[in-house]
Amino acid sequence: MVKKTVLSNGLTVISEYYPRVPSFALSYTFKNGSGIENVNNNGIHHLIEHMIFKGSKKYTLKNIASVSDRLGGQLNAFTGKEITQFYLKAVDDKLEESFDLLTDIVFNSKFDVYEFKKEMNVILQEIKESEDDPDSYAFDLFYKNSFKLSGIGLPITGSVDSVSSLTRDDVFKYYKENYIPENVILSCVGNIEHDVLMDLVRSNFETEVKSKPRYSFPIDPGFLYNFNIKKREDLNQLYSIIGFNGISAKDPEKYKYLIYNDILGSGMSSRLFQSIREDKGLAYTVSSFLDTYRDYGFQLIYSVMESENFPEYYKTVTNEMNKLKETGVKADEFENSKDHLKSSLILSLESNLSKMRFNVNQEIYYNRELDIHNIISRINSIDLEEFNLYLTEKINPEKNAILLYGAVGEIDINVFTENR
Repeated sequence: MVKKTVLSNGLTVISEYYPRVPSFALSYTFKNGSGIENVNNNGIHHLIEHMIFKGSKKYTLKNIASVSDRLGGQLNAFTGKEITQFYLKAVDDKLEESFDLLTDIVFNSKFDVYEFKKEMNVILQEIKESEDDPDSYAFDLFYKNSFKLSGIGLPITGSVDSVSSLTRDDVFKYYKENYIPENVILSCVGNIEHDVLMDLVRSNFETEVKSKPRYSFPIDPGFLYNFNIKKREDLNQLYSIIGFNGISAKDPEKYKYLIYNDILGSGMSSRLFQSIREDKGLAYTVSSFLDTYRDYGFQLIYSVMESENFPEYYKTVTNEMNKLKETGVKADEFENSKDHLKSSLILSLESNLSKMRFNVNQEIYYNRELDIHNIISRINSIDLEEFNLYLTEKINPEKNAILLYGAVGEIDINVFTENR
């Protein structure tokens, strides 16, 4: 069971006692992500993420590395569109030292001028490396074309121009104003009792003065239906992304959409995999997945193929979607997909780290903790008739956004845009 405490300064603490292994996962998750950035400060959250590990009030850069290694070497972070998370995993008798390290670097980072300049150069190299990676760059292009008026369309790492324009003082000011207890969820899962964790929390945060929270989740950016081609002569394959308006993480019919996506293209038995790869041999890589956010979301179908295969590939994708819309699914396929979805959820929660992230998502999106049994019960409650009715209302294959990147041959754009 997840326990929750909210301090007077606004800090939210959630923990789950999980004593099966003598370890724990601890994280600070800030409700600040790249989705609220603009072209002028794009990349600021990712830059802050890097700077957190470059020295703090108590720990030098080398101290952070040595202490982290001694605790198990699992200190890390990531920046997303809606959140930034810093996390650590260690054995249970290292809680106090782990908590002190993670808390100090997260809230008391110094942003040393020399380290700032050095890390900016590292990030600029990371951006250039990402641009060289066709998988990564294709998705950046897709988001740029589909969400031009929103931070959701900007790359998480920022661009060379935007990152180069950020100054140490401006970034440090942003960090001090936004990386505050009111904007954060502290989460722990493992062989740690909630009261033990709270003793550490109160000794560090209870005297903090509460200020007004500064977080704001990105607003719905809208979905721009578009068709874009970007040629790259040094690539041998065509990278294709087809996107559709999907669902938000809070959508009450979320699990129906997850079943639909599973049947369409998320596994080896899915319709797209069987028809595109196994039956027709049009592509080696093909998958459908959801990119969900707090208030909106998208479905993306991704594939890599020979350029001349794209017209037949696109026809096959739309045909499979239309078949689902017009004739629905039969009981055996429906039940198999529900079983696959439930099994995937259960298996995804086998570690302290994954359970910790699951609990954070529940808190952010629902402001409460739903356990896995509750979710499975919701999936089981969906019947075939209501599911097939949902498909007729939700699927609209012509309303899409398409990106073709790489070895693009002669493609008639009118074939893919005439029905919009």
